[in-house]
Amino acid sequence: MSPMSRRPYSIRRRVALLVGVGALAPTLLALWTLHSAFDDVSQHLLEEHQLLARSLALHFDHELREHLASLSAATGTPEDWVTGNARRTLRAAFLRSPVLEAMVVIGKDPEGGKKVLWQELRHQDLVSETLLALPEVDAAMGQGRQGVAHLIEPQRSRLVFLVPVRDWNGQVTNVVCAVANPGAPTWLAILKQGALGSGSASLVDDKGRVVTGAGLAPAIRAVSNDDISAAGSLTVVPWQIVLRQIRPEALGPFAVQRTRILVLSPLLLILALLFSWGATHSVTEPLKALNVAARRIAEGNLEVSVPPQADDEVGKLGRSLEAMRVALKTSLDDLTRSHDILEQRVQARTQELRQLLSKIVSVQEDERRRIARELHDETCQTLAALGMKLDAALSAPTPAIVHERLTEARAFAGRTLSDIHALIYDLRPSVLDDLGLFPAIRWLAEHSLAPANIAYRCEVTLPGRTLSSERETTLFRAIQEAIRNVARHSEATQVLIQVEEREHDVQVEIEDDGHGFDTGSVAVPGPSGRGLGLLGMRERMSMVGGAVEVISSADAGTRVILRVPFEEENHHG
Repeated sequence: MSPMSRRPYSIRRRVALLVGVGALAPTLLALWTLHSAFDDVSQHLLEEHQLLARSLALHFDHELREHLASLSAATGTPEDWVTGNARRTLRAAFLRSPVLEAMVVIGKDPEGGKKVLWQELRHQDLVSETLLALPEVDAAMGQGRQGVAHLIEPQRSRLVFLVPVRDWNGQVTNVVCAVANPGAPTWLAILKQGALGSGSASLVDDKGRVVTGAGLAPAIRAVSNDDISAAGSLTVVPWQIVLRQIRPEALGPFAVQRTRILVLSPLLLILALLFSWGATHSVTEPLKALNVAARRIAEGNLEVSVPPQADDEVGKLGRSLEAMRVALKTSLDDLTRSHDILEQRVQARTQELRQLLSKIVSVQEDERRRIARELHDETCQTLAALGMKLDAALSAPTPAIVHERLTEARAFAGRTLSDIHALIYDLRPSVLDDLGLFPAIRWLAEHSLAPANIAYRCEVTLPGRTLSSERETTLFRAIQEAIRNVARHSEATQVLIQVEEREHDVQVEIEDDGHGFDTGSVAVPGPSGRGLGLLGMRERMSMVGGAVEVISSADAGTRVILRVPFEEENHHG
């Protein structure tokens, strides 16, 4: 067989191979991508369910702690048990609670055993003597520990809150048992948040027994290995909140689409192979006549037309090649115009993002101001009132030990009040709103540098023009970050802060005599977070048209220069 006779077969084989691989590879890639996406979505759903389970466990923990704290507060003092006030307080707490079914007080009998001293019942089906057999009651009686027990009865399960009662000598005399219904709406509402779709959310004890639950119970719907299951552990008791949901239901439309694609994939593969076979048989002659034109187009020369060919297969390919050249030239022109339009849109979008970021920062500052106001107006007044009440208690005739503890409580309240004041000033120093930016800079230096034994000097030239509230806040936050960096990292002994008004902006220079650093090493933040503070300063300043310049070197100190322009004045004729 001559080379000329083998050439058509060689072209056909190459075209078949290329077209076949080109059709098969995307199909396989699509199947692999779908499988990976399905796994990713499943893992994401599992993580979401796990996060929801932990969140519900934290919520349930909080509810249990609240009930224990309320019950502990209702037990009162040893004197209340002598006068009978404790029993009245417990009964009132029992009547107010929407979850309690019984209030039982267990004490010691003369033979050293346990007996029921007093009880209040909503339902007569609860036998108080069953509480005497709980090992948690023995632990509370012997070790004086609060806790929560699981009371299992033939009809239903109950939760038992246990609070020991001590005498003046600190010895446990009684145990208050508050029996609660785990199926109360208060707790079922928490579990219902985790019962997604036809799934279930259950509170399970350390033995694997279901205390209470919401949603479709496992007894009604068979548990499958394909279910999404997550658990969150409680800390008050060794129990868990277990969430379960059918995986196809959780995946929703994605699972349906995955099934459709899996069904259509063989059909698409068959169509691809048929297309490959047809394309292979459509090429029967070599394409030498169009080699030069194709190479010219491949080199990017789209100005010269493809020469006309005979009215045959090569001619048809030549006309197609000419149409491709025209389309490519049109597409290239369109692409150039689209690039210009896209560049304009990118610039506009960048401006919108800057405005959005500016709005976010403004909202953040408003929120900080609100938190500071609430802490100042409410929390501080509450602690001050607590101090006044403790002072009044100190003047009453009480035993020495009570007097000592009240004195310690008064000191603790004072320290707490100081901490809250410090938090208020850290969130939003009132001096910034009351006196303005430049007194706030002096206040910031005093409260950040003086505790670190760093001497400082402020040279402030008050500007004739004022900055807007947004620009003042931005400049203050940038100065705050720079001064904090000096106090934390520079090991400086002296700091000079200079503020001056220039023609178009306000310039602030912060210079220290610390060990300095290589500015190139923090140009891009690293994995450890080094350089994030400087990046944040630059981003803040850029939003108001300002700039940050850092001049530093090892053992030569650091100089930070901040510039914020005044707002442009619009003159209307």
